[in-house]
Amino acid sequence: MNRTERPPLAWIGSGLLVTLVMTNGVFLVLVQKGGPLIGLVLYAILLWRWRRRDDQAVVVGALAGLVVHLVEVITMGWSTYPVLMALNLILPAALTPVAWAIARRARQEKTTC
Repeated sequence: MNRTERPPLAWIGSGLLVTLVMTNGVFLVLVQKGGPLIGLVLYAILLWRWRRRDDQAVVVGALAGLVVHLVEVITMGWSTYPVLMALNLILPAALTPVAWAIARRARQEKTTC
């Protein structure tokens, strides 16, 4: 696989990141507080890093986002927008193994070249 090709799993990762950006954008419009703004910026940066093939940064960022959202739920409870809150938990949880698998594959290909 050359440098410009990405595995099909990368499209899933891109979709998850775009959905996270949109989820936090909608959340920001609805609640107008700093938390969703931080999420929006985090996932926008991760999407940018993803496009630059920095899969390991996305693994770390997705884990960080997941932990932050778990702590939010534990300390503050569910939001008045449970669907958005659930997406902020589910999507990073799905993104983490996807990004990890792609990063692992890229490392393996790099060592075989």
